[in-house]
Amino acid sequence: MLKDCNHPVIEGTQICGSGCKAPDDWQTHAKCLDFDPDLFFCEADDAESIKKAVKICMDCPVRGFCLEDGWTNKWGIWGSFTAAERERLRKAFKISNVTKEKRKVIRVIAHRL
Repeated sequence: MLKDCNHPVIEGTQICGSGCKAPDDWQTHAKCLDFDPDLFFCEADDAESIKKAVKICMDCPVRGFCLEDGWTNKWGIWGSFTAAERERLRKAFKISNVTKEKRKVIRVIAHRL
């Protein structure tokens, strides 16, 4: 089960319940699925679209997984952070390349900032 997933698990298992079709695929739980993808890949100076996209992200149960996937992406909004914000975070948080450690730090960043 996804750690950030808020679906209840099937009793005695670690599998999402509530009709979750792909419990190991964080993207199937993303709030942005119901919106035009262009909203999350708008121009860097489109403040209104960025604000709307970030608001959607802030209520997303898989924001940490999203930020992890987009951590080094130079485009778009991932885990509620713009490309410029992610670049500043990468410089501020010198994260180890050890995958498990890196995942933990990025997911904490996504939910704490």
